Amino acid sequence: MFVGMMFGAMFWGMLADVYGRKQAFNFTLIVTTVFGIASSFAHTYWLLCILILFLGFGVGGNMPVDGALFLEFTPKKDQYLLTFLSIFFSFGAVASSLLGYFLLPPFSCETHMDGGCQGKGWRYMLLALGGLTLSMVVGRVILFRLEESPKFLLNQNRHAEAAIVLRRIYKINHKEPQSENFEGNIETLTSRFNHSASASFSSEESSEESDTGDARSSADFGTIRRMPVELRHPRQEVPRGRYRSLFHGQHYRWRRKFDIALDRLKPLLSPKFRLSTILLWIIWALVAFAYTGFNVFYPKFLQEHGQDGNESLKQVYQDTLIYSVAGVPGSVLATFMVEGRLGRRYTMAVSTLGAALATILFTVLSSHALMTTFSGILSLLSTLNYAVLYSYTPEVFPSEIRGTACGVAAAMSRLAGIVSPLIVGAMLAVSTYFPLYASSTTFLISGICMCFLPIETKGRAAE
Repeated sequence: MFVGMMFGAMFWGMLADVYGRKQAFNFTLIVTTVFGIASSFAHTYWLLCILILFLGFGVGGNMPVDGALFLEFTPKKDQYLLTFLSIFFSFGAVASSLLGYFLLPPFSCETHMDGGCQGKGWRYMLLALGGLTLSMVVGRVILFRLEESPKFLLNQNRHAEAAIVLRRIYKINHKEPQSENFEGNIETLTSRFNHSASASFSSEESSEESDTGDARSSADFGTIRRMPVELRHPRQEVPRGRYRSLFHGQHYRWRRKFDIALDRLKPLLSPKFRLSTILLWIIWALVAFAYTGFNVFYPKFLQEHGQDGNESLKQVYQDTLIYSVAGVPGSVLATFMVEGRLGRRYTMAVSTLGAALATILFTVLSSHALMTTFSGILSLLSTLNYAVLYSYTPEVFPSEIRGTACGVAAAMSRLAGIVSPLIVGAMLAVSTYFPLYASSTTFLISGICMCFLPIETKGRAAE
């Protein structure tokens, strides 16, 4: 699942930057639906693994694509709403816990059975989740029309299409056709971007004549080269022969796509964004390691150390449901805190350091009531932290590389999600307390890293 999500995050993030947010958004939903439902019918373990891999590939595009799309349709004064958007992750966790509570215990085996467990709870669970995603696809087609991001269209020099989208937005917001003043603003905006594009292209041409010009421009501003890929890698003479020409054509296309992808990655490590990029990669990885490790380990810990020392499966899922519900207010609280004195960076840092403390208290306390309380606090603070991190990451980077930046950051978190269960599993063989200590430590380190993020995005319009 996490392997699929890792590659999906990078693929859909780059696709959103090259081909548009709208297409990537639609396809991630469709891929998730198809393989989510198909996985419930898998008749062998390895077929299930393959289907889950592709399911993760679809889900992986959620963070980089949805956040970029939402942010680029949001005015500066309302950008904090991207933080609030993460409340739906919490709603999803609650819905999953409810489905698990009602579907898994009645149709699963708690004890060993001769011939293996024939329970179908996991099939019903996957089918139900796939059905929910299918309802989103239907709602997406029937209930509303999704437009392409105007910022993406402008960055792609598709000014006429951007103007059409802006006119539709104006008509929806004002319930009337556009005014003369609005048309004047559209013309000004388009001409400004036309001038910027031509100026940028001219500077690229002149910098090609100088060995140091391009390096200096890239180092100072971290801009993406706007020169068409065809000019940097002109099409070579096509060899004769049907199969050789076919191979040459495919090779050229993939080389061109690779060059485009590489151009998207280079600005992330330019001097302007290098520190932010590296710190965000570390933070996403550490938070994912801590949160995934705790979530994977939490039901097992409850079974062994929960109420009366040994909880039933139904009680475990009941406690998991409480844990999920406790996280819902985190997104609401984060929405208010990011606009306060702490801003984005220190709201993240405070909540993450608090999560480290809550994990330790959960570990040392033996009362079931106190364990439930501090696991709820941990869920609240983790959700709060994730809500801000989810909105902060796309705000830091400009529109040209926003999808790629979010995609690579999400890929780092998925990579940590792959490693975390493996390490937690090894730790469980030694002691059920070791995973908790590991989660607390990684929360602590990530909280410290957040304090050193160089850019505060509070009050700053997304580029």
